[in-house]
Amino acid sequence: MFSPQQPVSPGEQLCRARVAPAARRPRAGRPAWVVALVALGASACEYPTSAPIVETRWAAPIESTRFGVGDLLPGDVTIAPDSSAFIVDFDPVSFGTSLGAICPPCAFANGATVPKPAFSDNFGSTVSFPPEVTSVTILDGSVLVQITNGLNFDPINPGGATGSFSIELRDGADGDLVASAFVDGATTPFPPGTTLDVVLPFQPVVLDGALEADIAVDSPLGDPITIDSSLSISVTATVDQVRVSEVAIDVSAESVTLDPVSLDLDEIGEEIQDRVESGALVLDVVNPFGVGADFQISVDGPTMATLQKSVSVTGAATEELRIEFTQDEIRSVLGETSVSLTGGSTVDPAARIVRVQPGEELVLDALLDFVVRVGG
Repeated sequence: MFSPQQPVSPGEQLCRARVAPAARRPRAGRPAWVVALVALGASACEYPTSAPIVETRWAAPIESTRFGVGDLLPGDVTIAPDSSAFIVDFDPVSFGTSLGAICPPCAFANGATVPKPAFSDNFGSTVSFPPEVTSVTILDGSVLVQITNGLNFDPINPGGATGSFSIELRDGADGDLVASAFVDGATTPFPPGTTLDVVLPFQPVVLDGALEADIAVDSPLGDPITIDSSLSISVTATVDQVRVSEVAIDVSAESVTLDPVSLDLDEIGEEIQDRVESGALVLDVVNPFGVGADFQISVDGPTMATLQKSVSVTGAATEELRIEFTQDEIRSVLGETSVSLTGGSTVDPAARIVRVQPGEELVLDALLDFVVRVGG
């Protein structure tokens, strides 16, 4: 509702009394506050010259504008369709090892036909975070580990005794276990040229560093083979649909755009415009992100000069900001058709890391605050 913002004088009370009958007969589609203000201006023009000059302060509410957490997220982090979590996409990673690297005796016996030596060793790689992401709180998800046997023997069932693969994914920052699996050669054959598909469900955990994938192979003494130390075991790790409840991202110098807002001010005619003394755009800010930002605001209309304004958000959870207009600027906005408010912001370069959750959004509730001269 468009309403006066301060007590009225006796002269103004007379003016407002003359407004009431007109306010009961609004033109279809015309906001009630416009009817009241136009009627106020009309009745004010009827004052005798001896009537007192008073100033009334009015506030025109404007549609809220906002930007959500999705505007801050890097491309590999999205919000789940039901907004219950973020979905984080990790790029697949491929790695492997040669027989010579994990079996030192094999390197000495290269080219010879001998009983396969026993060996135990580890090999692995890193599954990196998407850009700008520094931490995630995992709800669920999984990783598909595909191990391809490029050797000329079964490393976990080479004949006689049986061996195993132990697969682990850990937090690279603190070593917390994220997922694990055990492949027993007694029940899972792995002949040359085949691929093992192993799915590892994620445990709920705060992941503060990249995923460190580690595969430990335990291969017992086996049947005679011709040793070729250049042959290898290869691995591809593909993370699938990781749902997280919170993401820590680097938002320093991030740029975002506000949703455009239409200003419904075209009903205000010259009888009011010529009486406007001053005005401002007042913004009530709700900021769950806790970072500062510099906003650039534009007010545009088809026949008016574009107004460019700047304002800074401090990072407080709530605050009120005021953008002042000159008398000429505020008069140019009132009565203009198809006026829109647009803008964007650049996050404080010093903001660095911010923890965000699905559904969070920065909201700017705006109103146009101006002073109208009545009487005289």
